[in-house]
Amino acid sequence: MELRMNQTVISAAEPSGTATQEQSVELDYVLPDYYPDVCKLIKCFVTPSVVSESVSDNRLSYELAAEIRILYCSENSHMLQCVTQTLHFSRTAELPPGETIILELLPVTDYVNCRAVSRRRLDVRGAVTIRLRTASVRQQQVLSDIFGKNMQLRKKPLPYQAKRMQHSSHVILSEELELGSSKPPLLQVVRCEAVPVEQSHKLISGKLMAQGSLQIQILYACEKDGDGSLESMTFRIPYSQVTELDGVEEQDFCQVLCTVVSCDLKPVTDENGDIHMLRCEAELKLSCTAVRMATESLVCDAFSTEHPCTVQNFSLLTSSAPVPFSEMLVCGTKLSCPDCELDCVYDAWCEIKNLTAAMESASICVSGMLCCYVLVRESSGMPRLLEKEEPFEHKFSVQDLTPIDRIQIRAFAENCSYTLSGSAEVSLKTELRMEGTVIHCTETSVISDISVQENEKFSDHFALRLYFGKEQESVWEIAKRCHTSVNAILEENDLSQEQLSEQTMLLIPIIS
Repeated sequence: MELRMNQTVISAAEPSGTATQEQSVELDYVLPDYYPDVCKLIKCFVTPSVVSESVSDNRLSYELAAEIRILYCSENSHMLQCVTQTLHFSRTAELPPGETIILELLPVTDYVNCRAVSRRRLDVRGAVTIRLRTASVRQQQVLSDIFGKNMQLRKKPLPYQAKRMQHSSHVILSEELELGSSKPPLLQVVRCEAVPVEQSHKLISGKLMAQGSLQIQILYACEKDGDGSLESMTFRIPYSQVTELDGVEEQDFCQVLCTVVSCDLKPVTDENGDIHMLRCEAELKLSCTAVRMATESLVCDAFSTEHPCTVQNFSLLTSSAPVPFSEMLVCGTKLSCPDCELDCVYDAWCEIKNLTAAMESASICVSGMLCCYVLVRESSGMPRLLEKEEPFEHKFSVQDLTPIDRIQIRAFAENCSYTLSGSAEVSLKTELRMEGTVIHCTETSVISDISVQENEKFSDHFALRLYFGKEQESVWEIAKRCHTSVNAILEENDLSQEQLSEQTMLLIPIIS
């Protein structure tokens, strides 16, 4: 009987590396006439975000926005002033040849410095690092079956990502935020933090519906009792979006990642000239991914009981469906102000930098730097920003974790509470949420081709032979060495497993 082989195609997504790009942020800013002179700089923040992205001919093009926010105080005033400017940059990056999946496009602030050149002029110098992680999709042809020449096959079922569907959509939110009659009128927004919360998704008639809320925390400058002060408020804006993923089905693993592209707050003046309302214009980016799994039984080893043969093996890397995880970590720290007493705390928040995830044995170790900020009022009435950086580390176990598995993770400060524990000390407690997925990877040696030396034939001129098997020895290897079949050895010796449990003598039948 002629040798026949059935082949199939397996898709495999393999990491193609991590690249970084740097973007300098420079601003020479002259204060408008309606801003007071600079007397004391409080802090300068740079918040980067990817506004849009596109891929064409293995080239990634994206637009980067960097919001610069400068806090300062003027002379003889306790009012906190805020200057904001947004810079836009167009960047490109070369992608590996072939089909490429963008796993992560993350901008982070590297550093920022701000100085007052004069009372009316500010100079900002900083840098943003953009991290790009990609995976290359490879279509690999492998053997699923071999017929003829009395071939013996060792097959293994391998689950793999048969199809990956991705789609990005943008959601525009527009809402009026009322401060309420009990709050003092707004003079200007000092800080705005927008975070997606309560996120969920579900499939409806072949379409993916994502929904959740955008939580907006603002800190604004106002006037109380004839002096400058600060007030904080929190709002939530619900959103929902239907995304069409071509061919998505109920059994597919679906994931939606929501990021805030921009959040602009514009004051609305009433008939008295006061501001008790803000017009919020926010843009969200929903990155939707669906993964369909399939299982294929592939030939991992083969031999003929009649002729010598040569096989060509290669290592196939297959991936499981992403396994989501969510972890919480409570961090506590204290910030002190040794040179003066504190009247009150206006606001407190935290940022996460240098986030990394490493695999250790059967657990994942997440570490990074927690940057804590507490905006206080000194006993003199002057606002002041206390800062402190604290390293954090969190370990949690993951079932069936291997060194070649892939991890995607993001972290953010979900809640931040504070207590004025002394006249010059603030106790801060932060809840960190770490979310992500683990993709279990399996590296398997499979056969891509086999050749039979038909002009040669095994010269086994006997019907039975004896073999002294060792403990834990594989019956497959014994059959391969003796040019017989596994089933023949199992039946002849009344064995139920394909691995010897003890040292024993086996009767080896010869088949043709």
